[in-house]
Amino acid sequence: MHRRHALWILMLCLTPLLAACGHPWKTSRQAMPNPFYGQGRFGVVPIAFNALQVGNSSEADWMAEKDAEQRQSWQEDKSAMNEAFTEALVEKAASEDAIVVRARSAADAPFFIRANVTFYEPGVFTGVFNMDTLLKATVQLTDPAGRVFDEFLIEAKSPASLLNPSSGGRARDAASQLGKLTAMYISHRVRGED
Repeated sequence: MHRRHALWILMLCLTPLLAACGHPWKTSRQAMPNPFYGQGRFGVVPIAFNALQVGNSSEADWMAEKDAEQRQSWQEDKSAMNEAFTEALVEKAASEDAIVVRARSAADAPFFIRANVTFYEPGVFTGVFNMDTLLKATVQLTDPAGRVFDEFLIEAKSPASLLNPSSGGRARDAASQLGKLTAMYISHRVRGED
């Protein structure tokens, strides 16, 4: 009787750990049969920021409170996030035996990666009160014409600390993490894993 009781307690303790062992993405659409199985070339287009929510505000409302220099800085941050995402995606995909190229035309690859950042929490670093930066994105794998095969949601945090006090630096770090997660998803699909 004691062994059975101990087994139940062990199973209850392991359940949260097993639940956390899932994928770091949430799939909202997945083409079947898998069109990516055994494929190895994808084109990535620049990330978009359509309908972006910044904290509790829309991007437009958030920007309305900024001066010209801050608005320019935000545009530079978005360009830098795109670059960090793309570089991490290309590098991680190569280590996973997939090729990701910067898409310039429909002929660049049979499949395209289209990421849209939907949520951005800039975070805060004051030394006393800190709040992490958070990015959430929807990523679609499409054909060159834009027909969606797969769609998944990913998110990444970058801690506010003395090592990374600026929101722009944390945004770049989080975007790099999103690029790596996207490469992992692609590798997963190319290998035909569940």
